[in-house]
Amino acid sequence: MRLILGLIKGAIVGGGVAYATLVLGLTTGGFLYVACALAGALAGLVAGKAPWRADTMFTPILKMIVGAVLGVVLAVAGVHFLPEGAIQLGSLGTADLRSTITLAPAVAILYALFVEVDDGGNKDKIDPTKKSAA
Repeated sequence: MRLILGLIKGAIVGGGVAYATLVLGLTTGGFLYVACALAGALAGLVAGKAPWRADTMFTPILKMIVGAVLGVVLAVAGVHFLPEGAIQLGSLGTADLRSTITLAPAVAILYALFVEVDDGGNKDKIDPTKKSAA
C-alpha cells in the first residue's frame, strides 16, 4: 500500500512541476536542474510522515534537502545517460527525454517511493519498560 501511495504522491508532485515548466517554456537548459531539485524537495515534503506529525522539524527539512540534492544528481545522470529521443504528449506536442517534462516526474516518483516506504509506515514503538524474551 505504501508503494502505491508513494507512486501517487510522486506523480502528482512531479507532474505539477513538469506542467509548470511546460507552461512557462522552461523545459531545458539550466532550469532543468532547478526543476528537478524542486521536484525532489517537494516529494520529500509530501511523502512519508506529514511535517506536523514529525518528531522534530529537522526531519522534514532534511528530507527536502536530500530530495533537492538527489534531484540534481538524478537530473545530471538523466542528461548524460538517457538516449536521445522524444515522446508524444498528445495535443501538447512532443517532449525530449532529457527535459524537465520527463525527468522531474521520474525524480519525484523515485524519491517519493523511497521516502514513503522508509518514513510513512506506522512503526510499532518499542516500550522501554518491557523486557525482551531473549
